[in-house]
Amino acid sequence: MLKRKLWRDLWQNRTQFLSIFLMAFLGMMVFAGIDAESNGLGVSYTRYFEQTHTADYWVIGNNFTQRNADTLEALPEVETVDRKLVLDGKCKLGSGEELDMEFNFLDRITCSYPYLVEGEPFTATGSGIWLEENFAKARGYKPGDLMNLSYEGVAFQEEVKGIIMHPEYVYYSLDSDSMMPTYGNYGFGFLSKTEFPLQDQLAYNYLVIKTYEEPEDSLQFKEYLKDTLKLDNVTVIDRRQNLGIDTIVNEKEQHETFGIMFTAIFMIIAVMGIVTTMTRMTANQRTQIGTLKALGFSKGRITWHYVSYGIVISLMGGIIGSVFGRLIIPQLFLDSMTAYFILPAWYQQLSWKSVAANVLSVLVCSMVSFLSCRKELKDMPAVTLRPASPKNLKHSLLEKSRFWLSMNFSTQWNIRDVLRNKSRSLMGILGVAGCAMLLLGAFGAYDCCIGLVDWQYSKLVTGQNKVNFSLNTSDLEKRQMAQNYKGQLLQEGSCEFRVGDTVKTGTITVTEAGNFLHYETTDQEEIKLPEDGISMTSKMAKLLGIQVGDTFEWHIVGEEDWETGQVAALYQAATGQGITMDKSVYEDFHYDFHPTSFYTNMTIPFYVKDGDVVAGVISIQQAKSDLAKNMETMYIMVGVLIVAAVLLGMVVLYNMGVLSFMEKTREVATLKVLGFSTKRIRKILQQQNIWITVVGILIGLWLGYQLIVVMMGTMSDDMDMPVNVNLLSYLYAIVGTGLVSLSVNRMLSGRVKTICMVDALKGVE
Repeated sequence: MLKRKLWRDLWQNRTQFLSIFLMAFLGMMVFAGIDAESNGLGVSYTRYFEQTHTADYWVIGNNFTQRNADTLEALPEVETVDRKLVLDGKCKLGSGEELDMEFNFLDRITCSYPYLVEGEPFTATGSGIWLEENFAKARGYKPGDLMNLSYEGVAFQEEVKGIIMHPEYVYYSLDSDSMMPTYGNYGFGFLSKTEFPLQDQLAYNYLVIKTYEEPEDSLQFKEYLKDTLKLDNVTVIDRRQNLGIDTIVNEKEQHETFGIMFTAIFMIIAVMGIVTTMTRMTANQRTQIGTLKALGFSKGRITWHYVSYGIVISLMGGIIGSVFGRLIIPQLFLDSMTAYFILPAWYQQLSWKSVAANVLSVLVCSMVSFLSCRKELKDMPAVTLRPASPKNLKHSLLEKSRFWLSMNFSTQWNIRDVLRNKSRSLMGILGVAGCAMLLLGAFGAYDCCIGLVDWQYSKLVTGQNKVNFSLNTSDLEKRQMAQNYKGQLLQEGSCEFRVGDTVKTGTITVTEAGNFLHYETTDQEEIKLPEDGISMTSKMAKLLGIQVGDTFEWHIVGEEDWETGQVAALYQAATGQGITMDKSVYEDFHYDFHPTSFYTNMTIPFYVKDGDVVAGVISIQQAKSDLAKNMETMYIMVGVLIVAAVLLGMVVLYNMGVLSFMEKTREVATLKVLGFSTKRIRKILQQQNIWITVVGILIGLWLGYQLIVVMMGTMSDDMDMPVNVNLLSYLYAIVGTGLVSLSVNRMLSGRVKTICMVDALKGVE
């Protein structure tokens, strides 16, 4: 009996329950979809690291002996240690063009195996070179081809024995201004130690370490490794400091945050829908509840019956949403992921979090259903068999004021209705606010993405070209070229920063005087960095928990000595979080200035690009394009958000409107009996709708801005995205929400003429 009643009630109130279903559906679709994508991404790189036995720690230094490796391998936490020599050399193409290439000469191979794609398996004793897949594809190399290589002016030739993937470079980019990988311009090659052309100078500069399990305190473990080695001038980094690995880990974490945030919004709105729907339904079914009690149904059974409404709707919405999310959303991200991450296989896999989220949504909706109907269930059958007593209404202070008499009837009627139905009015306001919040969040996030690209390469960097020097270029040649092309020299490198127990990896930029680099505060006010101090990006300062005037320690990756510096100024940078200092300050720390690149507005001729001095020229227009492409993931999020906002606005506002209108049926019928025309009544209802819409939009705009701040705050440690929302986005959110709200109201107010006054006024006591 109760089962039939359940399905009958669901059908009779299908509009309201459909809206709840859609909110649960959208919430779980977004969560499950992003969960399948982010968890699948995690599974993809985790399996890859397991297949290649990717190292957990790297010790960087000079001339590591087998004894050094054995010392670390003897530690109980360490599984295996390999030595390798990593050098930057050259690859000469058939056209005569020379490209930079990283050579990895291996002593043995027990961890960080090159992943074989094609050809012979790698051996640490055989001849030949194993070439990274993307470089090989871009330059047309295949197994059996000969490559002309060189290091320090010494030429040697190797046969390509296999095509591989580098397990330590899931992501790589040549330059901080080129975020998208440029596979054809830089390659990785694996060779045995016997192939090193200068055997008398063979000195391993890396110890590659695989541990049995991840240490609880990575910082302490790195110091432990240093103390065990008892060597000077060594640096230890872990996976989170290896940008080739950490970039993809950050991407996964960012997507997880987005999934939780959006799902929470949809589920909150679904709960609002259940509260309003179940409260109204149980109130309307008061006599039915009394009849069930009189027929002998227990309070527990009746309670379970009404709780089952929330269970059925949330469970159906959650399961169907999870299926659709798993099938649709991961595909939206796949193209952008494969564009700049290198993995042999891509998985899309739901985690236990999706099951937990479904269970949690069912529990919450069940609890809300119970709380919504318990008022009608606690009364005795004799009481519930009678219609509910009218509300004991009192005049508000406003109604007692002289100002009240100056209002017209429409205003008075609507104020009374709002004040005497606070819950209903609040739900309407929250529905409008939710729509405005998501719309502004979507358009505002898009503004931030577009604004970041323009801000970085129109205001902060004004040079048209960035010229990167070859590794073997002398400082004199670099300076002469910069003078010839009226450029601004700079040196860029990797740097570690330490404040207490907090250690972060970032960038160090050393500059000479010039007009191509500009700096702004977080308020986007242009500043001139002090020439006699160290300036730090605001994002790095936040990560380290320091401000202007505070001290910190820093050292260049590959150097052992830690320097102590003081923050002289803070500036905001889109990418490359770290420190900037003038050449003179850098030299005061007893370092030599070795420029790695320069900015210029002049065109670089082809013969210069193809020379030995220049490793590559990055067009700022191309860098802008690369950065914009790197934002594709955010654009997908924005698109999903816009669609969700429109659906939310239509569904929620329609649901709220239907409930509100049905509760006003008696009042509207009374107005008709008193002689009010349908047109007049519709105007009265539209007036209240305008009030609720305006208040909801104002709240929604504030919430939308906060949502944007949270979204931008989830970016990786390497990026700092200013929150810049155009006025046009506010206008889009206002107009979009207003149109949805007013359209729903107009559609519902049209029902005024269909109201049967006799039926509406029945049961009045």
